[in-house]
Amino acid sequence: MVWIVTSLVVFSLLKLLVTSLPSGVVERLFSRYAVHAKVTSDQTNMTFQGRPLDDQQKSKIIQHFNDAIFIERYYIYPGDEERFLHPKEGPAPLTMQTKIGKQDVTLYLFHYDDHVDVVRQFTHKPKKKLTAYRLRSEPLQTSHNMAHA
Repeated sequence: MVWIVTSLVVFSLLKLLVTSLPSGVVERLFSRYAVHAKVTSDQTNMTFQGRPLDDQQKSKIIQHFNDAIFIERYYIYPGDEERFLHPKEGPAPLTMQTKIGKQDVTLYLFHYDDHVDVVRQFTHKPKKKLTAYRLRSEPLQTSHNMAHA
């Protein structure tokens, strides 16, 4: 009988702890597994068509990128990586070299009229793992704002 009461108390305390975690802890847990991770300007170098962007342009683009709405993730089939990194048609990518967590990452942003495609490449992984996804961000969707944000 005692073990039943003890297990009920322990289970109740565990349930209470899990359901009332501070928002900072929950946010940290979710950000670790987020597809669209936030970027900071102090750890980011940005180029567009081979030219580095100045700090003002960089901070605006990072703000728009962080505020963008995640739409969907693309599956990249093995051997199909080159099609995502270097599409035959379409806009020139904005390239961000940054850190996400402890890993060095290169982000390629391809802007279209109705969305932004992001290809994330982990630079120090053995196979340089790729992830691709789609965002919606009005300021990033126009080529004028990508070059002059």
